This record gives sequence, C-alpha cells and structure tokens, in this order.
Amino acid sequence: MVLVYGGNFGPPEFGGGDGANQWDSCFELLSASSRVIVYDKPGMGWTEAPKRDADYSMAFVVSHLISLLEALDCGPVGLVGHSRGGYIATRATLLRQDLVRSLTVINSGTLSPGVGTNAVALADVAHQGDQRAAIRWSLETYVYSPTSVDTSWVDTNIVLLDAPGHLEAVERIEAGNLLLDRFYPELARDKRETLTWLAEGRLQRPTQIVWGRDDRTAPVGLGRELFEGLAGHEPRTRFDVIDACGHFPYREHPEWFVSCLTSFLEEVARDGG
Repeated sequence: MVLVYGGNFGPPEFGGGDGANQWDSCFELLSASSRVIVYDKPGMGWTEAPKRDADYSMAFVVSHLISLLEALDCGPVGLVGHSRGGYIATRATLLRQDLVRSLTVINSGTLSPGVGTNAVALADVAHQGDQRAAIRWSLETYVYSPTSVDTSWVDTNIVLLDAPGHLEAVERIEAGNLLLDRFYPELARDKRETLTWLAEGRLQRPTQIVWGRDDRTAPVGLGRELFEGLAGHEPRTRFDVIDACGHFPYREHPEWFVSCLTSFLEEVARDGG
C-alpha cells in the first residue's frame, strides 16, 4: 500500500512543514501484513521543491504521485490518503485507475462535497513567535485528546521546517504569492471537476471512507455525504467511523485504524478487487 499524508507545501500557517513522518504511529503495524510505502510530497519533508511557479499546484502534486506509482511498478496498489492526501489519492485514482487496486480516504474535507471548518477551528492562532508551542497548539486543535500529540511528532515537524525543499518552496511561494494567486484557485477548479467525476460514477474501485467522529476541522457529516455519493455508484464502498477521535484516526487510535484498514483490504482481496 502507498500512504499519502495531508497538508500542502508552504509556510506552516498554510499547512506546510509536514512529511511522511505523519504515518510513524501505524507504519510498523501495517507493515506486519503488507508492503507499505510512504513518501514526501514535493516541497515537503525531504523532497525537492517544484522548480517552476506553474508547478505550485495540487495538479502537480497529483502527477508526482502518479509518477511515483509508475516508477514503483509493483502492480495496482492500495492507495491510502489522509486529509488533503485523500483528495490527492482520489484524483490520482480517477486519472489512472490501472495503478490502483483500492482507495482509502481519511477525514478529507478537501475531497468532501461540503464545506470544512478548518479555518474556523484554527482561527485563534495561539503562541505567536513560539514555534514549538504554535505547532503543538495546532496539532492539539486537530485531535480529540491532547495526549495524542507526543513530543516526537512535534520535534519532527520542527526539524522538517528547516528541510531544504521546504525552505525553497516557502521562499518561492512568498515571492510570487503562489498559494493565494495560483494554488487555491486551481485547487477549487480541480475539486469541482473531481466532484463532477465522482457524481458521474467514474470511480470504479473498492473505496473506504474512514472518519474521526469528533473532527473539529472536517465534521463527520462531510464524510457521510462523501460516502453516500460514492456508494450510489460503487457498491464496494464502506464507511468506518470511530468515536473520541479528531482529524488523525491513524495517530489517535492506531490499533483500531490498522484493524479497520486491514479488514477492508482483506475484503478487497476476497472479492478479487
């Protein structure tokens, strides 16, 4: 399986600074039964930043994932995407269904038909000037219980803020105002197209929607709306919800998440998906 984390390139206040480390709480558990691949998206983690202004778009990030799947050449994969990564994984699947065996989408307000509340939940930015405290506050806002945010998660995010690719991406983005002038408008356009494709029933792969019921940034109703739209066209669609959980089910309840994902993949294998 290939795991795609959330966020996008740019300054931390716009979602930048994350990396493949997002999956470290469940990576070994998943690896017990599957070959698991995680990667850093362009301009995030330890991956280089895009070299052209035109590539500061979600379309480029999607094409980067497709190129990765082609380079791996390991047959159709179980593609798992969280938050913005759920949108990326779904868009990649729609464009290249031959590369994907099954799709799992986790708490993705970006993909959902409705309106997320991310901006509202994170509007009261605390700890101005204190980077560590600000990162911890942001992560604690996303989760149900602050105890889910361990020191290693915060420490790694801080280290990634100094990664060369991230720094180059931030410099280029700020110089050209690329997020507000290019990234978000193009994402809005592509999302409308993606939702149209989903409504037309173009997604013909077993699909799992996973959601934390208490997500303040992407309410569970968005997940249900997404599920109902997909299930109307693809009967191999399921919706798994866990209580006392915010935006990161795979970090807040890793054992439950691994069991849930594993059972879905076993269903896909039994059905010959």
